[in-house]
Amino acid sequence: MFDSWWDALNLELRVFYGIGIIALLVLLLQLALSVFGGMDEHDFDHAGDHSSGLSFFSIRGVTAFFVGFGWSGVIALNAGWGLIPAIAVGMTVGVTLMLGIFLLMTSMLRLQSSGTLDFANAVGKIGTVYVTIPAGRKAGGQVEVLLQGRLTMADALFRGEAPLSPGTKVTVVEKIGHSTLIVEPL
Repeated sequence: MFDSWWDALNLELRVFYGIGIIALLVLLLQLALSVFGGMDEHDFDHAGDHSSGLSFFSIRGVTAFFVGFGWSGVIALNAGWGLIPAIAVGMTVGVTLMLGIFLLMTSMLRLQSSGTLDFANAVGKIGTVYVTIPAGRKAGGQVEVLLQGRLTMADALFRGEAPLSPGTKVTVVEKIGHSTLIVEPL
């Protein structure tokens, strides 16, 4: 049955069907591997966003291009269009799908966050003294501050002459070391 169908096709349809079928099988394989965790995104070119590792010419993007190119070329030829218009339609649909995949993956990557706390982001935030902060930049005090959406406790120092008692509202004015904050009362 497949042989008689394939033999009845002219060369142009065989090329477009071949590209469309192979690209669709690759796309389904990518989907299956993505669902079962066996495939990450790999890139042919680094012309896109270097920080995320995603580029316009990714495996998914190129696969989407060939799916769009092959199947829209088949549709155009079956509609009675000539070879050149079928190639033009295939290129247009393929590039559109490739661009769509790139934009979709780029927006999905924007949803990621590292989750690592950066105490430099606490500067300028308002916090509450949790453990009495001794005067004169002596160690031992702690402050609670909302940092990157999490209530976080950090070591705190105070430059003033009187200690800050628990419950005092403070402003973080500087970060020193890895996670020590210098605070001033409000």
